[in-house]
Amino acid sequence: MQVRTDVEPLTRRFPQLGELSGVKWVGEVLTLNTVPEVPGPTDVSLDGVARLDPATLAAITANGTWRDGAIGCGVPEQIAAEVGDTAAWLHSEEFDASVTRAEYRGSFYFDRQSGRVYFCTVNPKVRTG
Repeated sequence: MQVRTDVEPLTRRFPQLGELSGVKWVGEVLTLNTVPEVPGPTDVSLDGVARLDPATLAAITANGTWRDGAIGCGVPEQIAAEVGDTAAWLHSEEFDASVTRAEYRGSFYFDRQSGRVYFCTVNPKVRTG
């Protein structure tokens, strides 16, 4: 997996996160359709870390039910150094649901101290509205 730093694919999928900077993310094909003659799904993970605008971070974490804890999904080796300590992040299942809209799996973890978000998703959808 190659580490990517482009923002546009993320903002199209996660507009709730606002303006992102310092982005490091990886995408990985999880399953391949092994019978090319028969159309079938291909699952893709998208995991990464980014810095948020302080006002956006404050607004996101001011609402909903948040709990302190560790990042609950594995951090890919390629970005582990960027993420650092995975033990002290905020997480809200309500926020996850507001982003994923039950259309895909995804979790979002926030670190108020560093102003960052860590996301781990499978098959994230591009938002059209």
